[in-house]
Amino acid sequence: MPSEITIGASSDASGADLERKDRGRNPGRKWARQALAYGLAAAIIWYLARGTSWRQFEEVLHHVNAWEFLAATVASFACWFLGDNLAYARAFSYFHGEISFREMLPANAAHYFLQAVNSVAGGAALAFLMSARKRVSLLSSGATMAFLGLVDLLVMAWSGLAVALLVPNSWLAGERAYAAAVTCGLTLIAWFWMRGRPGNSVLRWLYDRPWLVSFRDAGPAIYVKLGLIRAAVFALQGAILYFQLASFGVHVPFRQVMSFEPAELFLNSLPLTPSGLGVLQAVLILGFHEYGTRAGLLSVGLMISIAGVLMRLPLGLWAARSLADEGTH
Repeated sequence: MPSEITIGASSDASGADLERKDRGRNPGRKWARQALAYGLAAAIIWYLARGTSWRQFEEVLHHVNAWEFLAATVASFACWFLGDNLAYARAFSYFHGEISFREMLPANAAHYFLQAVNSVAGGAALAFLMSARKRVSLLSSGATMAFLGLVDLLVMAWSGLAVALLVPNSWLAGERAYAAAVTCGLTLIAWFWMRGRPGNSVLRWLYDRPWLVSFRDAGPAIYVKLGLIRAAVFALQGAILYFQLASFGVHVPFRQVMSFEPAELFLNSLPLTPSGLGVLQAVLILGFHEYGTRAGLLSVGLMISIAGVLMRLPLGLWAARSLADEGTH
């Protein structure tokens, strides 16, 4: 199931401070934003479902291979959770002191659970727990998450550009110029941080911020190591998506699923709606409308989103215990 990846979840630790200030000034503003986000998701789904009858949805659900879908979805969740956990553990170890894969699990559980409700809250929880554990500032912790978000974007951009150039009949082949522009832009951002202290006074002020240590200290080797972890997770998600679609009778050629995966990941990671609800369904219809009915694609997309939220809920107890333990130290 698509995750919000690090991009949406790592809107740096300052998000936590902003939320606390916002609640103090106007408690209703937070709920208004949440209602707006869910309203946008509902509007997208309603728009996508136009012209599709309930009978068509019933027909799709009647022929679903439930066990195949369940197995693929559990594998997807495990892949995301464990892959994210490994990437976070490595990233924090590089910049803030060694942390093991096992030590990272409770913080990632809190992140996943809260992310189902609010991506800022999920990112803030992870930043808080890592700040408390590694004794670094919330801003530094959040910046490290944002750095991993940059790595995610670079992996998606470079893989998308490779698909656009090497797979002529892929959806991305028609978007080569956009893929190249995004890839160049993101690569320039990484180059800015790797090249050293800039001469321009304004850029130097930004570069010297103490809490941006992860961006300053990351050399090519760190980008490559973290990028390989993320690339492996993304590739596995593409393979799993193939089986999720097939379980709903949407038989897309494996090559087409894998070639569309960079675009699917990028679009679904945009922090527009909670857990990508509505966005994922739109992306699946955009990429695979030639291979399945709108009812079939919308159904599988909705089931992926619903399963994603349900699988995060059991992490709540683990998350609550982690937050309580750290809060008492």
